[in-house]
Amino acid sequence: MIQSLDENVGRLMAALDETGLADRTIVVFASDNGGNMYNRVDGETPTSNAPLRNGKGSIYEGGVRTPCVVIWPGVVQGGAKSEAVVSSVDWYPTLLEMTGVPSRPGQRFDGISIVPALRGGALKREAIFCHFPHYIAATGNLPSTSVRQGDWKLIRFYCDNDDQSDRFELYDLRRDIGETTDLAAKEPARVAAMGALIAGFLRDTGA
Repeated sequence: MIQSLDENVGRLMAALDETGLADRTIVVFASDNGGNMYNRVDGETPTSNAPLRNGKGSIYEGGVRTPCVVIWPGVVQGGAKSEAVVSSVDWYPTLLEMTGVPSRPGQRFDGISIVPALRGGALKREAIFCHFPHYIAATGNLPSTSVRQGDWKLIRFYCDNDDQSDRFELYDLRRDIGETTDLAAKEPARVAAMGALIAGFLRDTGA
């Protein structure tokens, strides 16, 4: 699968060169989820997301942290890197700005344009959310929503306590990218503040 993907992305890039379109074509290579960690091929999982926790079908970093490569001739410098945290919902407003296409009057977006990051700057974003309200038996995923604010990530698992109340997990991703140490009990004020962000997100989006 990886070999086939690599070959066909190569064919696409070669075709852009051959047709003379490469210098005026934006290319975005991204994924909507992490690698498959629950099927088995000869007794092994098809992919490894190490050191991230879990994979496709999970709200942990192995399920949501993915590669992203952007070619924007004349703007994005080759080999440049960004630490900006982005989401798939950002691509629509981003591509509109990149191509100079105006949005419709009164149109609202779930994401933001990441053009400032593509130009080497920072994004003005308080937090970024992932709403994943599904049970997935294969991965053990529970209905949940996460919020990432700086290096901190809070996950709200719905009705997962014995009394059916919501359960929270908190991680410092800079020090614990594998989400091995839940800090929710040690950081109640941070849980409350970030939990309020999730509540606001659910209210504002109607999720």
